[in-house]
Amino acid sequence: MPTYLIDGHNLIGSNQIPGISIHQEDDEYRLVMWLRGRQPRLRAPMVVVFDGGIPGGTSRALSGGGVTAVFAAQYQTDADAVILRRVEKARSRGDMVVVTNDAALRDRAARLGAQVMRADAFLKRLAPPSRSAGSSSVVESEEPVFKEKPSMSQAELEEFLRLFGGKDQA
Repeated sequence: MPTYLIDGHNLIGSNQIPGISIHQEDDEYRLVMWLRGRQPRLRAPMVVVFDGGIPGGTSRALSGGGVTAVFAAQYQTDADAVILRRVEKARSRGDMVVVTNDAALRDRAARLGAQVMRADAFLKRLAPPSRSAGSSSVVESEEPVFKEKPSMSQAELEEFLRLFGGKDQA
């Protein structure tokens, strides 16, 4: 089974996911929740790596539902380096799929033996199956509208605020 290593800010910056923008303060959270909602279609683990986390590492607050959120340690590394290190350490590099529009990262990952995929191809893989015109099945909306806030436990909220800060924190 493949593992998808996703260049998180690159995927957000592709502007191909309605409702999620690199200019939003909670863009990482929105992307992770969006991916978690589509993970059953992929049926494979996803690791989404973001630049600039403090202190860096796996976010327990955001990870779950088949998606692991990882932040590169701010000022020490970046998402590309974290992704390439994970490919290098993989037992079966051919089972790693690096998702990014960054040509240099795709090239380096491919030279290490990983599969590579552009953002648009990855997003097509996550899309629901197309339905025939005569189908009576309910068609799922593709618009990722957040009609209600996803629930978070108090511990997850405190961890998120500890990592990213809040309005009340100085």
